[in-house]
Parts: sequence; structure tokens; C-alpha cells
Amino acid sequence: MKILFFVLVVMATSIASAQQKIHNYINVKPEEWIIPNSGGVSYELSIYQGSKALIIKKNFNNYKLGCVAYPKTLNFKDGEIELDMASTTGNDFVGLAFRIQGPHRYETLYFRPASSGTINAIQYMPEKKDDFNWWDYEADKYQAKAKLPATTWFHIKAVVKGQTLTVYVDRDPKPAMVYTALDPEFKSGSAGFWFGNSAACAYKNLIIKTY
Repeated sequence: MKILFFVLVVMATSIASAQQKIHNYINVKPEEWIIPNSGGVSYELSIYQGSKALIIKKNFNNYKLGCVAYPKTLNFKDGEIELDMASTTGNDFVGLAFRIQGPHRYETLYFRPASSGTINAIQYMPEKKDDFNWWDYEADKYQAKAKLPATTWFHIKAVVKGQTLTVYVDRDPKPAMVYTALDPEFKSGSAGFWFGNSAACAYKNLIIKTY
């Protein structure tokens, strides 16, 4: 009986592992990505604080700007997204996006280092318009507190399952945010980096696990 139980456990573990897939994007290959590179928004593969990074920047001010950079062929429904990101000025809007269906259709989780320690430090929102209408999602239920560094790297893990988003900052085992009403219009899509009304933001070490 014990042997049978052990076999069943091993089989169940093997099936679960087979259903999961890890996608490694530590080395970003621009030819395999959609990356904004026009209209004043540009990118470069460079070094930020001693690490290789994708840096997205812009040369104008537009508080309605939201851009995504993502792998062309990834299909993400549920899973885990881990990466390191940094604001280069301390006053940037830097984040990630998932279930990306196009340049103006996705769900995003972004961070405001300038609002570290306040309810405005983290914000979730779905994007469905040409303009990034963050002002429609300013209620506290879309936001959460977190301690964020001004201009140095910080680590994010976002777990997406159904309509629940769980967010961990800098490997703290306690979630900084749990949001349970993800937009039902977004079933699946790609996942990657999000860039807001910022001077320049840096991203590295993107690892995505799909369930």
C-alpha cells in the first residue's frame, strides 16, 4: 500500500511538472521581441549599475503614455513572472505586463519608487485604450504599499492564477499585494516589461513560468 501511494505521488508530481514550462528571457533578443522604438520612445541593451539590462527611455513628457515590451511567441495564461527592474531617476513608473494582446491591450502591474511606503507604491490596472488611463484605477483596491528603492534594482515576483494576482517584492515571503478581480476580458497573451511616463527604466533577469 505504501509503495502504491509513493508511486501515485511521483506520478502526480511528474504530471504537474510536465504541465509547467519555464521561459528564460535573461538574454533579450530584440528580433524575437516587440519593443517600442519610435515616436520618441527608444531602447538599448546596455549596462545599468553593473548589470546587463534592457533600458527603455523617452525624450518627451506624456502622462498618458504606457508601453509594453514582450516576446512575440509567448503564450501566458497563468503562471509566475519574475524579474528585476529599476527606475533610473527615482521618479519613474516601471513595471511588468501580462496577458498582452497588443500595444494597448494588456494587464499591468507597475511601481512608483517616488511613492515608496505609501498606498501608491504599487498599482494594478487593465489597459484597453490608446491612452494609458491610470486615473480610472486610483481607488485603493487597485493599489498597495511597498518599500521600493529610488534608483537601484529591486526584484518582483508576480503569481497569476485565474483572476488572482499575488505580488512579492524583493523576495519577501509575505505578499505586498493580493488582488482577486483581474479583468475577465484578458484570458491569455504574452508577458514582459511595462514602461510608463518615465525618463528611462531598466529591466533584467526575466523568467516566466507558465502553468
